[in-house]
Amino acid sequence: MLANSLTRRPQHYAGRCGNGFFTLPSTGFSLAAAVSWRQIATLILAGVVAALQVGKAAVAVPLLQADLGISLLTASLVVSVYGLLGAVAGFPAGATATRFSARATIIAGLVAVGLGSLAGAMVTTGAALIATRIVEGCGLLAVALAAPRLIGALAPPRDRDTALAFWGVHLPAGTAAMMLAAPLLTAFGWRSLWLTNGGIALLYALVVAWLIVPADEPRSAARADAADVLRSPGPVLIAIAFATYTLHFTALAGLLPALLVERVGLPVATAGLISAATVLANACGNLAAGLLLRRGVPLWAIIAGAFACAGVASLGIFSRGMPAITVAILAAASLAVTGLVPASVFAAAPMVAPTAALLGATLGLFVQSSNLGSLIGTALLGGLVERFGWSAAPLLFGAIALIEIAIALKLRALIRAR
Repeated sequence: MLANSLTRRPQHYAGRCGNGFFTLPSTGFSLAAAVSWRQIATLILAGVVAALQVGKAAVAVPLLQADLGISLLTASLVVSVYGLLGAVAGFPAGATATRFSARATIIAGLVAVGLGSLAGAMVTTGAALIATRIVEGCGLLAVALAAPRLIGALAPPRDRDTALAFWGVHLPAGTAAMMLAAPLLTAFGWRSLWLTNGGIALLYALVVAWLIVPADEPRSAARADAADVLRSPGPVLIAIAFATYTLHFTALAGLLPALLVERVGLPVATAGLISAATVLANACGNLAAGLLLRRGVPLWAIIAGAFACAGVASLGIFSRGMPAITVAILAAASLAVTGLVPASVFAAAPMVAPTAALLGATLGLFVQSSNLGSLIGTALLGGLVERFGWSAAPLLFGAIALIEIAIALKLRALIRAR
């Protein structure tokens, strides 16, 4: 099975890879490459547009409670329903989505996001809002599973790992953009936020239909073959690494405002701006991963180095009496270096998928594992802090670092043994 997951490389995905799996000679720049990159940029922006919906609910919680009269629990479900959907349906959706055109799936996903957001702006109850969020979440899941497939098909061989790594920026970029723009949009009420996002998603569906040409994609007609993904060590190890990364991200980014307010003594508005800046730093890490892979830095080294740095940074972030500027810099650095991981994971997906036709199922496994990590991250850190105080937080981040380093070393051994 090791040979299946690390050496069976379909011709469709052959190309230069900087993570140690395989390497082929580079080709020169061409007009075709420029056209491909224009389409790749269009697809990455489609992911950003879909990811705007992740951030909008979090910033609108107080407005939702006041206008709809819903409890904090209901408001939390409005925020977390995306994660629940991905955690339950990511892998089966990925296994099924490969049977359909990636371009059509992305367009349909953006339309679902847009219609769900527009419908959400009209609701009068919390239950109805959750229902529209489920529609949005299905759209986001469709885009998240189909866009990397199409990027892999459209990218020039020498640029495929870099292009897939750049795709990883869509989620932090979309979330951070909404965190920064929401104060302006919510000045007219939360419904204006939903209407604006719905309109953007529908308009961008037209952009994708106009600019993206159909590509030759491997298709899978049998869902049963998806079990091969779960039997392959490469996809499973990387999925665990992705889950542990999202646990780290949601724990730190989710509770950083509380840390800055409760322990450092910053105003809520300032804490929110700093938190948004750390999410942007994570997006920068995603972009940097593409450059590192292009220069030949192995995937396992990226994972191990990033979380070794993050584990050390956590000691300073949660130290009592640490100045606010130091906490902010260390948190931004931690999220920036760990931001190298999701981008690298997307770049590795075509190389660890058992076959090209099972790329969708492999991506689905990654999406499902990442959502599982995000669901428990904030709750796990919150429970630890509530029981033992902020000083106990480095224990969690140290454990995360050790798990990620162990996975990285196992990946290195798998690569050497292929």
